Order: sequence, then structure tokens, then C-alpha cells
Amino acid sequence: MQKILEDFLNDWRWIPYLSVIVIAGLIGYLTKLAAIEMMFKPIDYWGVHLGPIPLGWQGIIPLRAAHMTSVATNKIVGDLLTPAEIWSKLDPEVIMKEIREPLMDSLDAITQEVAVSVAPEIWGNMPGPVKDRLLVRVRERAPGAMQHVMEDVEANVEDVFDLKALTTRALVYDKRLLQRIFRKAGKQEWRFIRGFGGFAGLGIGVIQLVLYLILHVPLINPIMGALNGFLTDWFCIKFLLFEPKRPKKYFGLITWQGLFLKYQQEVAQELANIVADKVITADTVIDSIMRGPKSDRFFLIVEHHIGKLIEEELGFTAPAVKTVVGTANFAKIKAMMADRVMVSLPDTMHAASDYIEDTLDIRNTLAQRLAELPPEEFEGILRPAFHQDEWTLISTGAILGAVAGFLQDGVLMVAGISCFHLKCE
Repeated sequence: MQKILEDFLNDWRWIPYLSVIVIAGLIGYLTKLAAIEMMFKPIDYWGVHLGPIPLGWQGIIPLRAAHMTSVATNKIVGDLLTPAEIWSKLDPEVIMKEIREPLMDSLDAITQEVAVSVAPEIWGNMPGPVKDRLLVRVRERAPGAMQHVMEDVEANVEDVFDLKALTTRALVYDKRLLQRIFRKAGKQEWRFIRGFGGFAGLGIGVIQLVLYLILHVPLINPIMGALNGFLTDWFCIKFLLFEPKRPKKYFGLITWQGLFLKYQQEVAQELANIVADKVITADTVIDSIMRGPKSDRFFLIVEHHIGKLIEEELGFTAPAVKTVVGTANFAKIKAMMADRVMVSLPDTMHAASDYIEDTLDIRNTLAQRLAELPPEEFEGILRPAFHQDEWTLISTGAILGAVAGFLQDGVLMVAGISCFHLKCE
């Protein structure tokens, strides 16, 4: 022991020796930082391929976006939110009040466009007062028809509103959004892990220095550096984040719970904030219904009620009108009116965005329901981000630790303490 102490204090050697501990702390910190960043970056694959062998990296979250989104969406849509629940909060009468003016303006333009397109001579020869009266009548009856459209959507919401497709498309196509969700949702956890890695590294560095002072074997530093990176990454990823799922007391003194689960309420709020701001918004809901994968069914509803409006407006004169313009053209009028209304509706509905946003209240609803999930179920939403590639991250930590260990040997060699041999005197 006396000899070890003399070696440590001899001729300012304690300075390079202490650098071993400092570098070990940096290894613990930087390998955690690297593991966290490797989860998120790069968004797209960076590297080359040697035949079928990839030599490069893509952030785990962007790489696994489709799988992770599928898991999270299956949980959120159905268990926590449903299309029927979302649409049932909206009042068709209130929506009509909000969109009345832009709807009337668009209907005037649509009616004239369709008339000129299908029956230009008849429309051109029609007296001005008759045209004006026709436009007024369309304006008067259109709100009722659109309210019936809204009511039919509510009655058949599962057929016209694909909430899973909406969320999946948003998160898979915009990988930066998925990246942002996990980065923001785990901001407290990432900070804790970086700090833990640094302090754990310092502790391992003390053991490493003692071993080196006893043995004077240069390989101790890269071996301990690799163990430092490996063990701290392994412990953080496999245990600190998700284990145990419920609070558990260790040694009768320390109560611990996986970080994502300990801060479930905060994580749930961050998740809900981003979903409400970027994924399930008034505009995306409207766009999903009117332009999404089930929009053809919404078109049939619109076409039915627009056709009914025209038939009822013409009343007993409908047969005569069909004779004048032709049966085929009459059907074309109804189809074109429905088509033009479909094209203009997203912009028209934008006038009701504030009402829809406030009424849906996705932010508070989703945050509350996520926070109330049992820890085992909440883990299932987040764990896929780590599970498949966690050993890659852990191995990378070991490699970086070994490289830093050789750096420690270099510092000691410059100080005249270490050497290129298996053991230094």
C-alpha cells in the first residue's frame, strides 16, 4: 500500500493518474450521450454498403418508425381515443354557423361554374333575376343539406374517418415528428441518464486507477473503459428506463421505479401536447375525412345530399328540366356539384377550426388517459423505441469506452508512466 501511495504522489504523477478517473467519468457521460443521440440521428441512413453488408447508421427511432408507430397507434386509437368519440363531441349546428359565410360564397361560384359547364346556352339566356333567385334558393337550402351531411358522418363515422391512418401517416412520413415526440417526452430521463453515466464512470475510474497502480498493465485501461461503456449503457437501457415497472424498495432504503414510468404523468403530457399540436388537429381531422383513405365514402354522402337538394329545389319541374338539359346532363350536374363541394369543403371547414380544436380537447383528454394507464401498458407504447436495437447501443458504448481507454494509456505514456509493453515497471 505504501509503495502504491508513493508511486501515486511521486514527481507530480498524481496529475496524469487522476486524469484516468476524469476520462473514465467522461466515458460514462459521453457513451450515454452517444447512445441517446444514436437513437435519434441521423434521420436517414448515413454510410455505404459493401454488397449486402451495411456500413453506416440510421437513428433507431427513424429506422423503426413504421413498427413503433403501429404499436403506439394500436394502443392510442381504439383504447384511448376512437373516431366515434371524437366526432360525437362536435355539434353540426355550431359547425354550420361557423362555416356559413364561406360556404355560401363557394356555393355561388360552384353553382354558376356547373351551370356554365353543363348548359351554357340555357344559363346564358336565363334572365338575371331568375339566376339571382336560383342562387338565393341554393343558399337557403344548402345549410340544411350540409347539416344532414354532418349528421350522416356522425352516424357512419367509422366508415368515413380513419383515425389510425391519420396518426400513422403523420408519424411515419414525418420522422422528425416521431423523433421530437421521444426526445421531448423523455427530456427528464435523458438528463438523468447522462448525469448517472458521468458519476458511475467516475466510480469505475477509481477502481480502474487502483488496479493500474497495483498491476501497471496498460491493457487495464481499454478493458476497464470497455466495461465502463458497456455496464453503464446496459444498466441505463435495461433497467433505469423501464425497470421496475412499479416502485420497489432496495436494501430497505432506496425506492426505485423505471424513469419513464416514474414520470408517467409528465411523459403523458408531453406526448399529448405533440399529438394535439401536430397529429390529431382540427385541420388533420378535416383533411382525413375529406381526402383520406375513406374519403370516397364521404363523397357518396355529399353526393346524396347535394342531389337531394337539387331534386327538392326543382320539385315538380324536375322532369321538365331533365327533358330540357337531358337526363345525362342532369345527372352530371348533381355529380359535378358534389365534386366541386368536396374540393372546396376543406377550405370552407377551416372557418370552424378553432371551434373543432377547442371542442375535441385532444391535449387534455389524451394526457389524462395516458397518465391513467397501468405502468405495464404505458411501457408498451414507449419500449419499442429501445427494445430491438438496445444491444447495438450497448456494444457501441463498449467500443467507445475501449477507445477512450487507449487514450488514457496515451496520457500516461506522455507522462512517462505507461509503456507499449504488457506490463510497465
